[in-house]
Amino acid sequence: MFTLNKTYGKDFVILNLTDPQLSNGEWAADHVAYKILTYTLDELIKKVQPDLITVSGDISWGEGHFEAYKNFADLMQSYGIPWAPVWGNHDNEDGATVVEEIADLYMKYPTCLYEKGDPALGNGNYVIAIKEGEKIVEAVFMMDTHANNDICLFDRNCVIQKYGSYASLTPAQLEWYKEQVKDLKALGCNDSSLIVHIPLYGYRKAFYAATEEELRAPKSVSIEDSYKGVGWKDEYKKTSFGVNREGIASSNYDDGVVEVLEECGHTKHVIAGHEHVNNFSILYNGIRLTYGTKIGMGCYWDSDLNGGTVMTVDENGVKELHHEYIDVSHLIENK
Repeated sequence: MFTLNKTYGKDFVILNLTDPQLSNGEWAADHVAYKILTYTLDELIKKVQPDLITVSGDISWGEGHFEAYKNFADLMQSYGIPWAPVWGNHDNEDGATVVEEIADLYMKYPTCLYEKGDPALGNGNYVIAIKEGEKIVEAVFMMDTHANNDICLFDRNCVIQKYGSYASLTPAQLEWYKEQVKDLKALGCNDSSLIVHIPLYGYRKAFYAATEEELRAPKSVSIEDSYKGVGWKDEYKKTSFGVNREGIASSNYDDGVVEVLEECGHTKHVIAGHEHVNNFSILYNGIRLTYGTKIGMGCYWDSDLNGGTVMTVDENGVKELHHEYIDVSHLIENK
C-alpha cells in the first residue's frame, strides 16, 4: 500500500486521465496529437493543481509502441506529481510479457506509484492510501480489468460457440478487494474509490435505470443539457451528468462487481475509461459510476469531450467529482 499525505484543512485533489493512446509516431513534437495532449495536460494541472494523477488505461498500443510508453512516463515525471496507472485492453493486447516490460520501466520513475501485485490477479492491483495525520481518509484501488474474456456457450444445435467479450475483474480479484477493505476498515478508513479501464457491467444497469428510453440514442443529449437534467429520469436528474455517445463496452456477462461493492459498503466512486466519447456519471445504489473524460485525440475522440476528471477529498473521503474540460479548438488542424 502506497501512502500520500493530505494537508490538514486543505482538500486533496485527484486528477484522472484516461485513454491518451498515442502511437510512437504521434509523440513527434510537431504532431497535432502530441500538441493537444501536452497542452491539455498543462492546462489541467494549472487549473486543478492535483496532488495525485491516476491514469485509467490505454496509454498506447502494447507491443510495437514501447517508445510511446516511455515518452508518456517522461512527460508525467516532468511535472513532479505522483501518478499511478492501470492498464487498458490495448495495453494488454500483446500479453503479459509486454505488460511486464512496461511495468518494469514505469517502476523506475520516482513519481510513479505502481505495484505489480499477485500475478494470478493480473498486473497492477494495488492500493493508494491518502492520510491526514494518522488517519487514512481515502483509499484508491487501482485494478487491472485485463483485455478479453470470450464466452463459450452452446448454440441451438448443442455446439459450443465462442462469443467475444471484454474482460472484467475476476472472482479472485474480488476476494483480494474484500481483504483490502477489511484491512482498511480495521485502520479506520471508511471510504474508497476504484480506478479501472474497462467499465463494470453495472454501468449498463445504471445507464438503463437512470435514462429516459427515448433519449438513449448517441448524441441525443448535449453536454450542456445533460447537466440540466435532460435525458435523466426524475430520481436521477439532480445526481447525474455527462453524455453517452457510444455503446457501453463492458463485459457481455454480469460480472457481479457492483454487487460486491455494495455488499462491502466501502467504495463510493468508480472511474473507468475505455469508451472515448462517453463521460456520464450516475449515482447508482449509493455508488457513483463515472466514465473519465478522455485526454487528447489518440485513436478517436470528440474534441468537445477533452480533458480529465477530478475527485476532491476532504477529511471524510471524496466529497465531489467533476469533469474538467479543456478547449483545444485553436490546435485542431483544418478547423
